[in-house]
Amino acid sequence: MNPRPPGCKPGIHTPELPALNHQHPLINFNLLEPFLSRSHMGIAMRPVKAVVFDLDGTLMESSIDYEKMSNLIKELLGSMGLPEPLEDRRKVYRVISGGAATLREYGLPEASLEATMAEMEKIMNGVELEGLDAMTLKPHAREAVEELHGEGLGLGVATRSHREYALRSLERHGILRFFHHVVARDDVPYPKPDPRHLLYAIDLLGVEPGDTLFVGDTTTDLHTADAAGVEFVGYWRDDAWAQRLMDEGCTRMVEDLRELPRLVKGMA
Repeated sequence: MNPRPPGCKPGIHTPELPALNHQHPLINFNLLEPFLSRSHMGIAMRPVKAVVFDLDGTLMESSIDYEKMSNLIKELLGSMGLPEPLEDRRKVYRVISGGAATLREYGLPEASLEATMAEMEKIMNGVELEGLDAMTLKPHAREAVEELHGEGLGLGVATRSHREYALRSLERHGILRFFHHVVARDDVPYPKPDPRHLLYAIDLLGVEPGDTLFVGDTTTDLHTADAAGVEFVGYWRDDAWAQRLMDEGCTRMVEDLRELPRLVKGMA
């Protein structure tokens, strides 16, 4: 296990926040400022009315075989006429997250684009469903979600996984009933990191971005929240990802999901 980043302890991690800086590289203050107020501890938001969660890595210990998914997509793209093979897995992830625009950038013939996107979706859906049997809940996820639900908060999920996988995984572990809305990759034309994915989930919950907390475990989640003007809490799934989140400017993290209800109450 990697050593814990300096100054970080188990539980809630809230590094000292800087003064409001309109040049901050990650935060769109034009969106955020109506929802922010000054306090002696830094930036305070309005009382939280809703919490939206990422799924894999945050609520669930995912067993998706991303290496298999990557290899199958590389084979597909080669067969569909991509000029150069994508040996770097990061480029495959760019294709998955960027969709048609990235495929065009990499030189896929326009005539192959629609069929390629459809086959990619089939590959991703199939590999995701194969991981259902081995998937487990993150420690204390049930307790956290149940308590937040009991407090009357709106609860949602915004996930890059597809809808069948998301619903079946939540149902299998007995927590689907706590969520008012689940917005998956195939529910929107613009999945994360596009902020409209998160904003659509918030709109379904009937609240404003400034009343919402987004909980996720990756820098994709952080950047989605920042672009949407939504307060973000990082979930410390492991030391490496926690360090990436802090390097990208994450200022509030939890290592135990049971800390979330207390954190939300502290924002009131």
